[in-house]
Amino acid sequence: MSLAEFAKRPLRTVEGSCTVRAAAKAMIDYSVGALVITDPTGKTPFDIVTDRDLVAMLSEGLDPDMATLDTLAHKPLRTIFVDASLAEAAHEMRDIGVRRLPIVDSDGRLVGIVTLDDVLVALGREMADVEQAIRSEISHERHAAYVRERLAKERS
Repeated sequence: MSLAEFAKRPLRTVEGSCTVRAAAKAMIDYSVGALVITDPTGKTPFDIVTDRDLVAMLSEGLDPDMATLDTLAHKPLRTIFVDASLAEAAHEMRDIGVRRLPIVDSDGRLVGIVTLDDVLVALGREMADVEQAIRSEISHERHAAYVRERLAKERS
């Protein structure tokens, strides 16, 4: 499965000048646990702020109306290209220890985000498909055994 599917969903972004309070309100309003921090055009991702980040900032005593998101001290943002697979995204998340990866196009422009929840939902769907295939195969095998048994009885 390509990450292009996840690039079709609405993406919530904020600029680094956004206050902690405004970011928290946006997360509540949009029912998300993270926002991608972008340049003023909203096209170039610089960082991600999570609900945990906001709690950490508040625990440090920062004023939520004055502190801005560009005070976050993160490593360089890791992204994944839109043509990558969901499996590649899962491996990248595992390797760098994150739950979310911004999706970018070949020019580095933000086009979406993929989350660990997305990976789990996709795996659940695949497992359901496998389960259905197994059930179908068992049903076919039982039917074939029944037919063989009836033919054997008719011959005897």
